[in-house]
Amino acid sequence: MLRSRKVLPVALATAVLLGGAGLYWSSHQEKVVQVSSETKLAGVNESKEDRILSIDELMEQGTVKTYPGDPKLKKETFRAEALLTSPPKELKLKEEAGYRYITVPLVLHDKSDDFGAYSVYKPNLFVLNDGKGNEYDVVDYVSHNPKAWKNTHQYYSPNRAQIDLVYKVPEESKTFVLFASSDAFPKTHTIKIEL
Repeated sequence: MLRSRKVLPVALATAVLLGGAGLYWSSHQEKVVQVSSETKLAGVNESKEDRILSIDELMEQGTVKTYPGDPKLKKETFRAEALLTSPPKELKLKEEAGYRYITVPLVLHDKSDDFGAYSVYKPNLFVLNDGKGNEYDVVDYVSHNPKAWKNTHQYYSPNRAQIDLVYKVPEESKTFVLFASSDAFPKTHTIKIEL
């Protein structure tokens, strides 16, 4: 009889401790919360609105705001050279009624690193935006230095990489913003293109 009196409180205390630990553990697990644009938060007035950013608002998203051929960036690691008048001939792109090609030469030349290590650089994924809600992807490109840019994502310093990006845009569109961001250079560039 004496033994059962000691076992019962110990068993009860163990059950309480295990139950409490289980509750603590389950309350501290990450839970997936799905939030939609329709979710109402207490005290927050939400409306579902997809706003189109103007050219000026798009330009403000860059740390470096520039344009092709900007002389202030001539000695910088990354820059856009002056637009080419036509796409590189080796691409053999065909003209299409109502559209034109924009060719943007981008230069990346990091002279500070002479180890030959690579950094991630994907200019072929840079997007043009026309400030009217339309985005344009690269149609094709030419790399002028295969030692500097390999496998469509590796920049090897201290080589000079020049990649001519070609975009196909509607003829009536005159102004665009090119977003350039990469691990290979420190600041996001917004490049204003006016035709």
